[in-house]
Amino acid sequence: MVDEIFGLGSCVLQHNRNRQIVRDAFAAFDGDRYEIGACVVMPNHVHAVIRPIDQNYPLDKILHSRKLWTSRKINEALNQKGPLWQEESFDRIIRDPAHLWKTIQYIGNNPKLAGLDSDKSTRWIRPEWQEAGWDFVDE
Repeated sequence: MVDEIFGLGSCVLQHNRNRQIVRDAFAAFDGDRYEIGACVVMPNHVHAVIRPIDQNYPLDKILHSRKLWTSRKINEALNQKGPLWQEESFDRIIRDPAHLWKTIQYIGNNPKLAGLDSDKSTRWIRPEWQEAGWDFVDE
């Protein structure tokens, strides 16, 4: 049973096609409304470091719009209807470089901690961050 392997929920993001829909959704306005620093798409949830850069698009509006778009696209791909995401998102303000580093490592290690094969999650970090030495460190 999928839920026993990956956790709770329907785990629609275990499929690469659906994970790519999520990545494409975040990439759509990257550099315009917000900046994506890092992103990890797990089988049943997503972690992302997002910095809003347009005051007309605060974080709650960004997440709401991306959830709506990905729900529609994934539901179309699966030929289903209904909610895909929980209404509530868990967010926090990153206050300093040490907290940012810890957050990047936490989200980057999430697939390993869940015991996932590399083909069941997607990890991405902004290339400019990698060049500056801000990357996932696999332990």
